[in-house]
Amino acid sequence: MKRSDQDRLLREILEEGEAADFRAASLARGVDFLRRRKRRNGIAQACSVCVLAGLLIFGLALHLAPRPAGPRLAVVTAPVTQADTSKVKIINDEELFALFPNRPMALIGPPGRQQLIFLDHGEAEGE
Repeated sequence: MKRSDQDRLLREILEEGEAADFRAASLARGVDFLRRRKRRNGIAQACSVCVLAGLLIFGLALHLAPRPAGPRLAVVTAPVTQADTSKVKIINDEELFALFPNRPMALIGPPGRQQLIFLDHGEAEGE
């Protein structure tokens, strides 16, 4: 393209009336874009605060919610020393269970190292 053609095109593009309209339209579009971005950021921040507050309330509700009362295990253990073995009477499983009638319990562990476990809340029938 010749230099004169370039000058003519530049003059046509940058005429005073059209340049002012172009600048005004460009400014209006830029301001509109910034307003939309600011509004979108404000909405995103508000949603983030709401989500965090909801998670906090949900966490507190889970933490403070009453837990279902399941069977508690009461472990009865007594260390036996060598000096106490002469005073200890060895009984079998049936005799042990007969000492605590109407209470659910179990013997847990290998033979000779078993532990007596009560499967109720410490409340026997009739107590």
